[in-house]
Amino acid sequence: MNQKNRDKIISIILLLIWCGLIFYFSNQNGITSEMSSSRILNFLNSIINIFGSKIDLNKSLIATFIVRKLAHIFLYFILYLICYYISISYKMKKKALFSFLFCLLYATSDEIHQLFIIERSFGVTDILIDLFGSLWGFIIIKLKINKN
Repeated sequence: MNQKNRDKIISIILLLIWCGLIFYFSNQNGITSEMSSSRILNFLNSIINIFGSKIDLNKSLIATFIVRKLAHIFLYFILYLICYYISISYKMKKKALFSFLFCLLYATSDEIHQLFIIERSFGVTDILIDLFGSLWGFIIIKLKINKN
């Protein structure tokens, strides 16, 4: 197997794994999802408490909101980068457009999927936040390309 075919296979496997991870998180019911956020906030609390602060981020709705939305941004930032890598492997002409449209479609399908999960809902704002993560992927790639 040559390097080009290996790159194509690896990129598709990465895409499937990452989409599976996003699906796994969105398939969690509201309580399980909140517990995941709490674990992250507990970790952040332990770091903050090292410096002597007695802040409890778990009691802050704003901190929970920020952690949850940053997760969206991160997941779709990486998804955009994987899609862009696929577009390179397949020598597509409109790499950025393909990557952005894939992220938009996946984010929309993800929100539709959440309509069927207990204590979850469809959120246009979540789609926009996902696209914001994708936009960061686009920006990082453009900066990297322009730097070379």
